[in-house]
Amino acid sequence: MTLTLSIVAILVLLTVHRVCKRQKLSPPPLRLPLIAAIGIPLLSKLAEIVSNGGLPVLQNSLAAAITLLWALSLIRILNWGILQIPAELGWWKPTAKILRDLLTLAVITVVTMVVIHRDFRVNLVGLAATSAVVTAVIGLAAQETLKNLFAGISLQVDSPFEEGDWVDLGSTTGVVTSLRLMTTRVRGIDGSITVVPNSRIAVEGLRRFKPKEPVGQMIDVGLDYSLPPRQAIELLQRTLQHNRKVLRHPTPKVWVSAFADSSITYRLLTWQASALELRQLKSSVLEQIWYALHRIDQSIPYPIRDIRTKPSPARLPSSDVTLEQKQRLLASTEIFGHLNDHQLEMLAELASCQSFGPGESVVRQGERGDSLYLVVRGTLEVFQANANTSTRLPGRHVADLETSDAFGEMALCTGEARSASVICKSECVLIEIERKHLLPLLEEQPEMLETMGSIMAARRQQLKANQEQRAESRRLALIARMQRLFNLSKQGQ
Repeated sequence: MTLTLSIVAILVLLTVHRVCKRQKLSPPPLRLPLIAAIGIPLLSKLAEIVSNGGLPVLQNSLAAAITLLWALSLIRILNWGILQIPAELGWWKPTAKILRDLLTLAVITVVTMVVIHRDFRVNLVGLAATSAVVTAVIGLAAQETLKNLFAGISLQVDSPFEEGDWVDLGSTTGVVTSLRLMTTRVRGIDGSITVVPNSRIAVEGLRRFKPKEPVGQMIDVGLDYSLPPRQAIELLQRTLQHNRKVLRHPTPKVWVSAFADSSITYRLLTWQASALELRQLKSSVLEQIWYALHRIDQSIPYPIRDIRTKPSPARLPSSDVTLEQKQRLLASTEIFGHLNDHQLEMLAELASCQSFGPGESVVRQGERGDSLYLVVRGTLEVFQANANTSTRLPGRHVADLETSDAFGEMALCTGEARSASVICKSECVLIEIERKHLLPLLEEQPEMLETMGSIMAARRQQLKANQEQRAESRRLALIARMQRLFNLSKQGQ
């Protein structure tokens, strides 16, 4: 009878194992149940033979072995059937493997202790008291092992990463191949397996990248001080846009990170499709940056120590503006267009060229000033604030300024406060004419002051007319809107 049940159990186990393989589910445990199915009939037969010989100790041992074999096999099968298969079928949330193993171990321990107490009459209370002292001694001697054990339990329960994830542990980088009770195994890009203690992961933490998700990395590049930051950022952005491995979404970013000893450090944030190519992408980007720099006669600076009485100035975009360009721009303005060539040349020599970066404020509303600005290159925005404007906002957008446009003439000629704020939209080069620059011209030709005053008065009158016209337009638009709101348009007709 026992042999028949064993054969049936073996056939059922093999059939279920094959079905699970076809359905791509975890197969049932085979080793221990097969050992039990084969060993229990043999042990039962041996127990019958021993019972006739009158050996009670051997009889108890065989009975305990038979009980433990079928009990342990049943526990393993129940663990598979209750905790593992339903979770894979989506019936409930999966249970961490380490919790399943600990639960199985606890049940096996209880069953073993019950069997020993039943068949061998062992005093388990005294044994437990003695083992407590031994456990304390062992615990003090195996602190690191226990740290790894409890860290492994914590990682299994919390699940900060899974097998197949790419992780970065600082000195160790690669794909997680397994998370065990004491250690985690990581396969590096060179194919080697690194065994990492779980306590290290629990204390130091890690960076995790999920498979098939965009992976970002920071790349620091140091460029020469002679290359203006705006031009450097544009060059680096173009390089990232032309690299086929860099993803367009999320958008790669470039910004100034630090002013180092020998270079300006720029930080690049790039995104790629796989963490396996982090180093390849970095190498590709740096290589393309090298070629892009040499095409504009720039290079990667190397650390040097140069003792100078005065540092050499950086070459700014404003350095390229010639005296002839200044004269042409001054001649194109209304306020200086009446000057002769000699006066324009004198004013061009006195005026200075300034460079401004994107987002910089050239003038602020309400501030006192004594200079006028003339746009050489770039685009600027004019904002005008009122009493209701938030302090964090520049105000209402009034106009855009481009090449040959001038602003700040009222402050230059009348000393009034700035009537609006002017902010750079891009890298800008401006000619700055201060009040002191006009003194030599006025000493040579005092009547020029009357001409400039007439021009400024005409411009102010024109500005006032424009404001009145805009006010009238707003009034008419408001009346028309109110008529539509109160349905008075048809009655007016």
